[in-house]
Amino acid sequence: MITSILTICTGNICRSPVAAGAFASLLPDVAVSSAGLHALAGRGMDPDSKAAADLFGIAPTDHVARQFTSEIGMGADLLIVMETHHRQDIARRWPQFLGKTFLLGQFEDDKEIADPYRRGRMLHIHMAEQVLESAKHWSRNIGSF
Repeated sequence: MITSILTICTGNICRSPVAAGAFASLLPDVAVSSAGLHALAGRGMDPDSKAAADLFGIAPTDHVARQFTSEIGMGADLLIVMETHHRQDIARRWPQFLGKTFLLGQFEDDKEIADPYRRGRMLHIHMAEQVLESAKHWSRNIGSF
């Protein structure tokens, strides 16, 4: 049974906090948090990502970016990444977590969620829409993990 999910992206200021907010709203009985593989540690959520999340009713909590570590990885039942290269990076650096690391787009032909950082508000909106849709797929299938 999955009781905790960690969402992971690169900087932990755009995609993974939006995904964490989406999962928290869809799976209220599951502990959800986020981290970055190259986190902009200590920074808040990107303003464009926050606005996009708000647009879709995703309400991330007060977010502070943090760096992924083995300790953080051990504390989660499921690691959800945004792009294939994130999973590859985890496999290379923390091979013990590969078996519990999956793409957010797992149930959509391994769809990847592109990084919208510094690429304009419309890409942040598109990202938030994709994240929410993928999180809905996960919420329907979470029992199979």
